[in-house]
Amino acid sequence: MPLSGEATTTRSRGQYSASKLLVSLILSFGLMYLDHKDQYLNKVRSYISATTYPIYVVTNAPKNIFLNLRETVGQKEKIILENQRLKTENIALSSKIQQIYKLEKENKRLHDLLDSKPKTEDIFVLAEIVAENPDPFKHRIIINKGSKENVHVKQTVADSRGIIGHVIRDQIFGSEVLLITDPEHAIPIEVARTGLRSIALGIGSYEEIQLSYLAVNTDIQAGDILLTSGLGGQYPVGYPVAIIDKVSAQKGESFLEVRAKPFAKLRNINEVWVIQRAADGAIDFE
Repeated sequence: MPLSGEATTTRSRGQYSASKLLVSLILSFGLMYLDHKDQYLNKVRSYISATTYPIYVVTNAPKNIFLNLRETVGQKEKIILENQRLKTENIALSSKIQQIYKLEKENKRLHDLLDSKPKTEDIFVLAEIVAENPDPFKHRIIINKGSKENVHVKQTVADSRGIIGHVIRDQIFGSEVLLITDPEHAIPIEVARTGLRSIALGIGSYEEIQLSYLAVNTDIQAGDILLTSGLGGQYPVGYPVAIIDKVSAQKGESFLEVRAKPFAKLRNINEVWVIQRAADGAIDFE
């Protein structure tokens, strides 16, 4: 008897499960049919989607934040690398520009120096400055050309602008030049405008030389050009020396105070011409 009761219970449960499955299938097919025919479930799905969307957003927020953060970090690294690359390129370009400026300046300086060569048969030797006398009261320089290149004492030295001085000591591979601003230097000059002749003396300043013993009624004025007169045979005729920048007369004095600014940039000398054989007559600078 007990066995018969258990068997009955088992059959009842099986029949119930089968009934549930059958009902579920019928309902499913019914809902599918209704949805296909009349789209009744669209509103239901819309309501469900609207309800679950915030949950979807919240659950995916950490992932989205991580992805955005990773993208931001990646972009920042790219920007940093790009910035470093641009800085490196900028430094390189700036260096090249500076080199271009330097080369242009060097080319212009050499061009001016070559263009300053007088149109005569004189012989000129290009020389470089290798040293300057450290004594502030001795305006002298050493050039890298000497007796080996036929550079000798008393030869005139000039740059692209005008007279610098003359050789006072020559050696095999170098020579010493006395500048026109040295206190021991004197050069015969002529005022281009009037033909007045005088002696220009160095006074120990690289910026000016002095004309002495000119009477107060002498026709000389600021802006007058001083050229070598050729007197004494030390310097050839017609080279630019200086330009008058100050003429004054002290009350009760018999002579003018006349100062002139050398054409040559005596503080920034790089190359010079040594004139080995000066011809008579004026020198025509281009």
